[in-house]
Amino acid sequence: MADQETHDPSEIDISKFEPGNHIFTYAGPIMLFTHHGIYAGDGKVIHFVPRKKEKSKDSVTSDVVFSESDPGEGCDDFQGGTHGIRTPGYVVKSDISSFGDKVLLYKYGVSETEVRKRPGTCCPYECKPLKEVLKTAEEKLKTGFGIYNDYTNNSEHFATFCSTGKKYSGEALYGHCAPESPGASS
Repeated sequence: MADQETHDPSEIDISKFEPGNHIFTYAGPIMLFTHHGIYAGDGKVIHFVPRKKEKSKDSVTSDVVFSESDPGEGCDDFQGGTHGIRTPGYVVKSDISSFGDKVLLYKYGVSETEVRKRPGTCCPYECKPLKEVLKTAEEKLKTGFGIYNDYTNNSEHFATFCSTGKKYSGEALYGHCAPESPGASS
């Protein structure tokens, strides 16, 4: 993609997603950062979260699967970010409805200039075939993805690792969660 071209993320109907697509949503109280996952098909998404949401007596968490390394429940309404604090991470499989209100498709193979313009929405690396992407995400659902950290191991790192074999986060490098910036990544 040429440097002057821009990738303008737009919402895509869920019926157009294919298993293995890297998807994201804007998260947080003022939608300042992004949260990423791999579409698993049948309205499910596999994603990496920094903590489990505690379930209240009257709330019901629908169909959430945690990595076998740490079984638990709940990720509805995840608001992302840990503000740089290292915390246990959890690879979860949940309904796309609990992932985010507006779900967008991440773009691969763009220029570094484009990543700087729209951090958290795209990556300069090429994506593997979608079947391989989904296989990696499903493996990480069983084995986990390590300690969650906004700058070095967040949900964008997880999804790009599944998609390319390399951890990458444009948002951590250039966005609101870069160490010199005040915001946070998920």
